[in-house]
Amino acid sequence: MQFNTTDKSLSLIAHVDFLLFGDSSTFNTSYSLADRTRNMNISLDEIIVELFNADPNFMWDDKTNVDFPIATLDLVANRDHYTIPDESLVIHRMRIKDQSGSFITLTPKNRRELSDSDLASTGTPTCYYKIDNGLFPIPVPDYGYTSGVELEFQRGANHFVTTDTDKMPGFNPQFHAYLSIDTARQYAVATGMKEKMSFLQAEKDRMKLKIQEHYARRSPDDRTRLRIKRQYTNNTGL
Repeated sequence: MQFNTTDKSLSLIAHVDFLLFGDSSTFNTSYSLADRTRNMNISLDEIIVELFNADPNFMWDDKTNVDFPIATLDLVANRDHYTIPDESLVIHRMRIKDQSGSFITLTPKNRRELSDSDLASTGTPTCYYKIDNGLFPIPVPDYGYTSGVELEFQRGANHFVTTDTDKMPGFNPQFHAYLSIDTARQYAVATGMKEKMSFLQAEKDRMKLKIQEHYARRSPDDRTRLRIKRQYTNNTGL
């Protein structure tokens, strides 16, 4: 479904009208477009968390992005940190070129794990730590390379704005109605529409479960990891 297209049969905004007022042919101005847009973005952020958690093996990314969530930066000699991209929510991997120009993956560390000599060292990095929006390679590289730093990260959804028309949410289309259902639910809560509130909450929960089940099966090509179950006996030998 699209955000606010002229074809109301495809419109998330029109679906909000239908759920609340039983008619999507005319926009109901008691629920402003600005309020709907904000609330739909709140719903979008919420469902993205579900997509992140559903499958740890599949890195979800908004389908409306034109690039992949991998950034490259110039490696500058003796620079002690690099800024995390603004759009990133989680850093999955940091790679830096060694002095021969080959990328090496750095091991994430906590700063408190590093000794004073580690923090003061220079050379080819083997690990990194994070503070706020900074990534600190250790040792600090004493050489440079163009596009010598690679960051693999996870980013959130692309939010709607009130002027959007045919823009679509960047996840599986069969679940787009989650956004209009929850956007309608927020209005029902704010205005005391108790019967609508109960119905829309149930619909939201039902669809959230379907989303979790669907995205939990996104990586059938990954091998299941088996764990050995340890069995202990007591002193009686039983």
